[in-house]
Amino acid sequence: MGTTQTTQAQDLNERLAVDSKVTTGTLPNGLKYYIRPNSKPENKVELRLVINAGSILEDDDQQGLAHFTEHMLFNGTKNFPKNELVNYLQSIGVQFGADLNAYTSFDETVYMLPIPTDKPENIETGFQILQDWAQGALLTDKDIDEERKVVLEESRTGKGASDRMAKKYLPKLLADSKYSQRLPIGKDELLKKFKPDVQRRYYKDWYRPNLMSVVVVGDITAAKAEELIKKYFTPLTNPAKERKREVFAANPYKKQEAMFLTDAEQTSTIMLLNFTPRRVEADKTVGDYRNTLVEQLAFSALNQRFQDLAQSATPPFAFAQAGNDSYVRGYQALGLALMPTADLTSAINATIGELLSVEQYGFNSSELELVKKNMISRIEKQYNERATTNSSAYLGEYQRNFLENEAIPGIEKEKELYTTLLPGIKAEEVTVALKKLFSKEDKEKFFALVMSPETKDAVVNNDATLLAAVKKAFTQKVEAKAEVAVKTTLVETLPAKGSITKTEKNDKLQTTTYTLSNGIKVTTKATNFKSDEILFSGVKKGGTNTYGAADKATASMLGDIIESMGYGDFTPTDLEKALAGKNIGLMPSMGEITNVVSGRSDVKDLESLFQLNYLQLTEPRFDESLFNAFVSTMSTQLKFAKSNPQIAFVDALINDMYNGSPLKPIAIPTDADLKALNAKRAVEIYKNEFSTADGYHFFIVGNVDEAKLKPLLEQYLASLPATGKEPKYVDNGLRLKPGNNKFEFKKGTEPKSLVVAQYFGEAAYTEDLALKANLIGDILTIRVIEKLREEMGSIYSGGFSGSMEKEPYSQYIFQTQLPTGPENVQAILKQMDVEIAQLKDKGPEQKDLDKVRIAIVEKRKEGIKTNQYWVSKLQQLQFEGRSIEWFMNFESEINKISVQDIKAAANKFFDGKNSYIGILNPETK
Repeated sequence: MGTTQTTQAQDLNERLAVDSKVTTGTLPNGLKYYIRPNSKPENKVELRLVINAGSILEDDDQQGLAHFTEHMLFNGTKNFPKNELVNYLQSIGVQFGADLNAYTSFDETVYMLPIPTDKPENIETGFQILQDWAQGALLTDKDIDEERKVVLEESRTGKGASDRMAKKYLPKLLADSKYSQRLPIGKDELLKKFKPDVQRRYYKDWYRPNLMSVVVVGDITAAKAEELIKKYFTPLTNPAKERKREVFAANPYKKQEAMFLTDAEQTSTIMLLNFTPRRVEADKTVGDYRNTLVEQLAFSALNQRFQDLAQSATPPFAFAQAGNDSYVRGYQALGLALMPTADLTSAINATIGELLSVEQYGFNSSELELVKKNMISRIEKQYNERATTNSSAYLGEYQRNFLENEAIPGIEKEKELYTTLLPGIKAEEVTVALKKLFSKEDKEKFFALVMSPETKDAVVNNDATLLAAVKKAFTQKVEAKAEVAVKTTLVETLPAKGSITKTEKNDKLQTTTYTLSNGIKVTTKATNFKSDEILFSGVKKGGTNTYGAADKATASMLGDIIESMGYGDFTPTDLEKALAGKNIGLMPSMGEITNVVSGRSDVKDLESLFQLNYLQLTEPRFDESLFNAFVSTMSTQLKFAKSNPQIAFVDALINDMYNGSPLKPIAIPTDADLKALNAKRAVEIYKNEFSTADGYHFFIVGNVDEAKLKPLLEQYLASLPATGKEPKYVDNGLRLKPGNNKFEFKKGTEPKSLVVAQYFGEAAYTEDLALKANLIGDILTIRVIEKLREEMGSIYSGGFSGSMEKEPYSQYIFQTQLPTGPENVQAILKQMDVEIAQLKDKGPEQKDLDKVRIAIVEKRKEGIKTNQYWVSKLQQLQFEGRSIEWFMNFESEINKISVQDIKAAANKFFDGKNSYIGILNPETK
């Protein structure tokens, strides 16, 4: 059947049905539910409580209380007073923040709860928690007053240049709609003083079943989930006199307006150009769905043009992006965002010029074919993985179906629609679709905004000149985009094949390791975790430590430099087009002591991934003009980076922490660093580190067919040249400043501080000791949340991490970053000392050790059924030499660690010899 016939076979008036795998229903009280049984991951169910209410519904005296209510539901409900909810969930391996979370936006509030289902009582309690959130909040005066500090700390984290400018531009950007007056974080003065009854009023008005949905996806039967939903949510009631859930409109722009804002702490120049929002309806029919595909093609093709320009030898901008979203539910608006590389005028002309080119000459068929290939390839991959899709992938679309009526026909139907509709969509109608969003009326009514660190641009430096530049850009003469022939052969001449000289099976790990004729080792593990995923990683000893101060900048940025110039005959843009329709990707990177290539592929494109790997390893491309463009763009992006107080602090901190060593890590490249970059030297280093077979160990994990894999290993890996020089780890002698040191840095006008603490030293590495370091970091995180957040109200977020490294020397480090206010810094430092002293004196509480242990075990159970886990784990076991026996017995190893073991390890780690405390405070007024 031909393309036209296939397209015509789709009845455009056919209504989009709900995926048959989803059970939906509405309770008598109006609550809607969605259930999808899904066994990936095993023994876990994802629960969501979705409230069709957010900050837009707040009364004038409630600004910020939609979000405050979200906080309160973790701080006291009918069945879980005060902090018992978090305490209980941690006890079953659910981590606060990482797993258990929520968010509040203008129009909705969503609560997220993943529950392990290996114990039936866990599931029951999960639904009880959702019911408590829905209508069981205690909202006591005491709990509300204690939470004020935490919410104000969250508000504090958002303050700075972006926030200050947002207060000025939001009324214009949102055209004085109600949305401009209802930012979810609210107003600090109100948050400090509101009466608890005002919050209770919000909860009573809007937390009601006819504005709620419950989403259940995971390892549970539909019958069981429906039974629990009816049990826990049927009793919920709506208010006798319920308030209308008003839907607020987006206001149109009435004229051409521009705003040029500057702030001393802004790190780069960003421009937004927004056109009037249009009211849109969700897709209901196949015809609607086709129209959406047409628009997606238009934006994908336009953004590809922008990306081509950004990657060119004379980029007018570091990036430009067109979108069709808006800040208001139910509305869409054409919008542009860009970051200039030099002057604003050139960036504005180039961005608007592409819109005008489409308007006058249209899209061409070759650029649309590339976009179509990518769209079809993506949907095919989703379809191929339909039996192994993670539960979390479904949650968003069911949520949007409830809130926005987004269609949920299911991947089978969507794949059918893509493959039958896309081929029949012509360039002419894609052009028409974009022109509808960029009409004569749009050009007459828009809002242009620039946020910049300075006003020194030669031409565009205030409201009037910005408006003039945009208006003038609309009058420029433009050219049609030329049709481009795309070369698709990655390797023109196949290399001489090598051979497999040895094959070893490991029954414990269920892996096969091949030794190739050039010395490369390849370990493969066939899995069924994802039906259409193969992960690929190659690692060898080496890294930036191999190079001295003169090469430091080039080595540190090596991957980005090489990527900016391309490979073989392919510029980055050419390569992207050559790979259109292939779900593959590969990226080189240099760590301190290793060189890594990381990639992925679907099953059908595995040979293309091997070809790409061969091309990238053997033919790094030298292109002076593209290199200069890369450096110029970097220079523009970094010029004002240190205007941001935290960036400036981290940069100064690292310099002090390493005693100004020329080998210290580069946090923010300086002008001197950028001037030290050398394209020829980058290619030379890359060839030294990546292009030879010496010392490589590759890991291939996923839906691998060994019979098809072996010829690829011989053709594309065994053919890499070998020199016989075995690479090694290099210890370049760089160390943190010894002793107990404190560093204070003052920058910024907002009352914001940041406490950075590190405790470190050298100790003989063992896997047991490394695990204890990890556990201690997690235990201290619990203490930080309980003490610094819940009791003291001094932070909104923060935690500890503990780790050990064996190479290049055996070391451990514990670190934390705690955003706070200057008035809290000393109390936080004092409390951290108390928590560490207590850990050394008494060890952790047994319940805290149990919590962190079960969290690690639960994460491991889930991780061990993913390809990504095995790629990194096999690298640890078979490249770094970690113990396979210890790995196989991990649960018994972690379960035998006692309170006394943690206490002993804490005394070893926190020996008082080496610590580094960094404090960022605002400038003294």
